[in-house]
Amino acid sequence: MDSNELLNFQNELLNKLAVGAGIKELAEYTGALIHRNVLITNPSQRILATTSSNKGLNQGDMLRISKIDPTSQRATVLSGEQEVEVFAFELHSLRRLGFLLIFDPGADEAGLIKRVGQLAKLPCILELQKQHELLESKRHYQDAFLFDLLYGNIEDPADIIALGEIWGWNLQLPQVVTVLELEDFEPHSADTQWVEMITEIVRSVLEYHDIRAALMKKNEEVVVIVPVEEQSRRSYKAYITMLLNQIEAQLEGRLEQRQVRIGVGRKYIDPTEIFRSYQEAKVALKLGYLLPEQTRTSFFMELGVERILYNHELQDLQEFYRETLEDLDRFDKVQKNDLMETLETYIAHRCDLKRTADVLFVHKNTLRYRLKKIEEILEIDIEDFNDILSLMLAFKIKYLKKV
Repeated sequence: MDSNELLNFQNELLNKLAVGAGIKELAEYTGALIHRNVLITNPSQRILATTSSNKGLNQGDMLRISKIDPTSQRATVLSGEQEVEVFAFELHSLRRLGFLLIFDPGADEAGLIKRVGQLAKLPCILELQKQHELLESKRHYQDAFLFDLLYGNIEDPADIIALGEIWGWNLQLPQVVTVLELEDFEPHSADTQWVEMITEIVRSVLEYHDIRAALMKKNEEVVVIVPVEEQSRRSYKAYITMLLNQIEAQLEGRLEQRQVRIGVGRKYIDPTEIFRSYQEAKVALKLGYLLPEQTRTSFFMELGVERILYNHELQDLQEFYRETLEDLDRFDKVQKNDLMETLETYIAHRCDLKRTADVLFVHKNTLRYRLKKIEEILEIDIEDFNDILSLMLAFKIKYLKKV
């Protein structure tokens, strides 16, 4: 294939764009020219278009592209358990727009395929830039509506339902708000790309299950308003958990040791109360950071007294903590002792003497002696339910308010 033929190839791609062809047509035409499978992805490596002959990889799938060798343009693509070598071309204008991938690079025609890939970049960049601008315009209006929805600024449920229908969301169904947050987020850094990737992975899982859920990227947060038809707490929790497990599986190994925390609000039938589910998801997420026994995913409905303490007056909580545990804390610091740890372990194991002794690697008689000493210092009865309840609350406050 000579230079004129290659130039004609690029002109043909540009002509196709001029008459309304999309990214799918660009992939198909490029693939047909060189008899190779061609993929085009967005910046988060989510497939936007693929040649019809490319079996096993579909629009919406998430890929993992290794670092591209700038000399050979070769990279490795991982999709599920499948790993293949490709020619990879970054599609970049003022920002990264995606990747053009050519499969089965081989060796005999490597030079030709690389040249075709370089020539196909410009038409792909132009189309992706156009799509990006249209999407940003759409998101601007979507996000304005979702902002009002999540902050309770729309009072008429009929208005909410009608506006939701514009974007294809059935807000007549009960809704659950889930918030995914990138830990230690730094604005104006590469973290914004990680959040974009989280958003794309959430979108791919929702599309796989054909779920029309509202999705919004908000600084370090990805907010999802999920429609649920399941009635019982157990059934809709299982449904949300299934989706989150798939999202976490897709995130595994992609964020370079970064962690994502997840908070889930309660289900609300009235669309004017969706903002409550959002607030609850945020509280659950924050408590997930603070409470040592919480996992990365926290359901607001499963939080106990913590959700009451979280919004309580800080000064009252600090005073309660001091009245309940400060004498023991002071004794430990002066005597270089660990009675506070002993008491906390005892309560955490439901006041079970044997289990606590096993965890602390001490004899039961030693534990009895320590508990007796704690009773003397705090002037309490370790078998009195009210005293135990006060101690439990004080330890909750210790983590919630960092006193």
